[in-house]
Amino acid sequence: MPRLPEITERNDQNQAAFDYLQKTRGAVRGGFAAMLASPDIAQRIAHVGTYVRFESPLPPHLRELAAVAVSAELENPAEYVVHARQCRQLGIGEALLAAVIGRAPVAGASADEMLAIDCARELTRDHKLSDATFAAARARLGDRGVVDLIAAIGYYAMLAVCHVALGIQPGK
Repeated sequence: MPRLPEITERNDQNQAAFDYLQKTRGAVRGGFAAMLASPDIAQRIAHVGTYVRFESPLPPHLRELAAVAVSAELENPAEYVVHARQCRQLGIGEALLAAVIGRAPVAGASADEMLAIDCARELTRDHKLSDATFAAARARLGDRGVVDLIAAIGYYAMLAVCHVALGIQPGK
C-alpha cells in the first residue's frame, strides 16, 4: 500500500522536477510520483538515473540484469518487474530471470551476465565487492565500465530503499 499519494500534476513547487521527469521518462508515475513530495531529491535521483539508463556506455543487458538482481535482493518488485520486461526485450531468457528474481543459483548465463549478477548480489548481500569479482569486472569492462556498473547497482539500491519505504507497488 503506497504511503504517500502520487503527485501527477505540476505545481509551483515541483515544476522543474516534474518537467524533467516528464521529459526523460515520458510520464510521472510510481516511485518518482511519490518522491515528488521532495521535488529536489526526485530530480537529483532522476538525473543519476538518466545517466545510468540512457547515457552510460555499460551494455544495456548488463545494466538491466544488475537492476533486476539488486531489486530482487532488496525485495523491490516495483523495479524488478519493469527491468525484467526490459531484459526480455534484450533477449534474456525466462529461466535466467526466474533464478535472479528468485535469488537462486544461476545457470546458463554468459560470463558477462554472471559478472553483472555477481556484482549486484555481492554488493547487496555482503555489502562489499570481493577483490576477485572487482578484478573480473574491471578486466572485462575497464575502469569506466566498472564504475558505471557499481554506480548503477547503487542507483537501483537507492530506488529500492525509497520504493520499499514508500510502499511503491508494481505498476501495469
